[in-house]
Amino acid sequence: MTTYTDRIKPNDVGLTTYIENLMKKEYQIPTFQRDVVWEKENVKKLWDSIYKFYPFGSILTWKTSQKLYNHKEIGGHIIDDDFEKNEYVYILDGQQRTTSIVLSLLGGKIKGRDDFKPLLYVDLTIDQIDDVDDESYKKRFLFWDEIDDKAGTVKANSGKLQKYSDGLVVKLNDAVSSSKCNTQSLGIGVF
Repeated sequence: MTTYTDRIKPNDVGLTTYIENLMKKEYQIPTFQRDVVWEKENVKKLWDSIYKFYPFGSILTWKTSQKLYNHKEIGGHIIDDDFEKNEYVYILDGQQRTTSIVLSLLGGKIKGRDDFKPLLYVDLTIDQIDDVDDESYKKRFLFWDEIDDKAGTVKANSGKLQKYSDGLVVKLNDAVSSSKCNTQSLGIGVF
């Protein structure tokens, strides 16, 4: 006999598996979840935690047979196929982190924030200074508007654009998936 306490239990799933399952449409985001409110700094800090192998919180999900109204996509990436299922898994806590991770790796658009391009890049030349370094992530993780020098009009970005041209600043997803890149040195060997 299944009791209610049997239905409440932790599930140990790594980040890679979680994202793969999300993209396989195994998780849903109910519409009562708030819209994306995280700013660039929040996204960079999240990736800094992943980089340093720090815990970055759990993802609370609810497994049920009830079909709720849910978001159909995350930043243009379809996460709902509208098929009837016997069981649905809803993300109750962790939607901001989930959205940030997916869009940082795969790009996309955030509703109502057309000027924001969420694809994240990593500067492979930025080292962590020490265990309490809380500043280098600002230079390590970059969004395109922090790289693009707009044909030389944004002088502060010229060096970063040159690094990008030289292959020293790369898309985060390329750094994670590239066999040429030592992901262990990026601190993201979990992928």
